[in-house]
Amino acid sequence: TTTPTSIYRECYHDNFMAGSRFVAQIAAVAHNNNHYPCITLERRLMKREKAWRVVSVVKCSTPTLGGLSYNDFHLAMLIDVEIARPEVAELILDGEESLKKHS
Repeated sequence: TTTPTSIYRECYHDNFMAGSRFVAQIAAVAHNNNHYPCITLERRLMKREKAWRVVSVVKCSTPTLGGLSYNDFHLAMLIDVEIARPEVAELILDGEESLKKHS
């Protein structure tokens, strides 16, 4: 068996600007906790669905340990709390909603 080296979360957005506002919120949480995940924002072509999606990915890991630390799980929990806030939740679409918006 292999030990996971990271945990991540993908979120879908209505448009690139909503995605960038979401990324800024997550970056602020990371900065306030002095633990910095890898955050990406991109527009992806979903070939099977023949549709575009705006996707952000937040990946938590601790490179110096070569895997996960307490801080990664703590930050992931804080990100979940942030995503539950109404002003942040409105920046996220569920997977099906995302396909309808971008097809």
